[in-house]
Amino acid sequence: MDTSIMSHKHLQGFTLTEIMVALAISSILMAGVLTIMSSSKRTYALQSELSDLQDSARFIMEELARHIRIAGYQGCRSDVTPKLAVDGTEIDLGAPFGTLLNGTSVNNRNIVDENGDPVSFPQSDALVITALSEPLQLQDNTLQLNSGATNIQFHSRSILPDSSDPLRNRLVISDCGGTEVYDVISVAANPVVITPPLNRDYLHPISVFLVASAIAYEVKSIGNGQFALFKCEDRDNDGICPEALAAGQLVEEREERLVEGVENMQVLYGIDTAPATRDGVPNQYDPTPNLGPNDKVVSVRISLLMRTNDKRGDLEGATDKTFHLAPDLTFAGNPGPYNPQQHNSALESGYRHRMFTTTIQVRN
Repeated sequence: MDTSIMSHKHLQGFTLTEIMVALAISSILMAGVLTIMSSSKRTYALQSELSDLQDSARFIMEELARHIRIAGYQGCRSDVTPKLAVDGTEIDLGAPFGTLLNGTSVNNRNIVDENGDPVSFPQSDALVITALSEPLQLQDNTLQLNSGATNIQFHSRSILPDSSDPLRNRLVISDCGGTEVYDVISVAANPVVITPPLNRDYLHPISVFLVASAIAYEVKSIGNGQFALFKCEDRDNDGICPEALAAGQLVEEREERLVEGVENMQVLYGIDTAPATRDGVPNQYDPTPNLGPNDKVVSVRISLLMRTNDKRGDLEGATDKTFHLAPDLTFAGNPGPYNPQQHNSALESGYRHRMFTTTIQVRN
């Protein structure tokens, strides 16, 4: 056999047709890989945003639940009006849930921007909670506090009362026999010195609190079409928060941005209207905590409409979902449910929304 013919055959390459077919197949495969990578990247980014949104909602619910549970709670006898220990005068620690914030109803409030102008979104509720502090831990919770004592020993990890701080300068001491309020005359010392001396023996279980204050939560616009839930401590409990207070009065009230991405908050109060049974079960849910003489708020239902912080062009039109905020709420003439894409596309398209709802039992 002619060896030159064999060498010539071995030196032959791919034809142009074969190369074009290979390139076409490679392009198809590469396009598929890029599509999968792009889809995976979008899915990862979306899941990350939704995970952050869920974490924010969980944080808010835990924050609200912590304060709602102790609203109006005074220990064993939360049904008894507290008295000043010095003279027995009854004192009003404030309603557990406020109906006004800055002079207007806590229900259906316009969401406003930095200039105080309403923005084109559904109205949102505010939540105003009045509560004593978390119970302070005594050095020994099994012992009684004896009549005539002026010193109270707290656990080393407790937040100590402070006579120089208007929110920590009184102690509310309660057991099943009633509730009295004492003034603190020591400054961040342990044991704490009070006046007047204990006017009776307090028997286990004993609860000790710091004086009551109010906390307000409200949704506000923070610019660039974004929202956040704000928290304000109403230190003088007058329903105005925040407010600049004169020197020598209470410490200045502060408002802080708690969590971003909260677009709407709706609040319903579970009211026990059956004074005869007082089983702690709500007979009705009402958007306002206006109570009759025998009514009592025993639970609070919170609904949060959360929205991702970033607007994404690849999600245009992806928010076509209806959210039931409140039966009596209207938006731009549309009564009932709110659909971000259909009712407010210019400001809502490109964002993802989620609704979170929980019911919190009030401890009192």
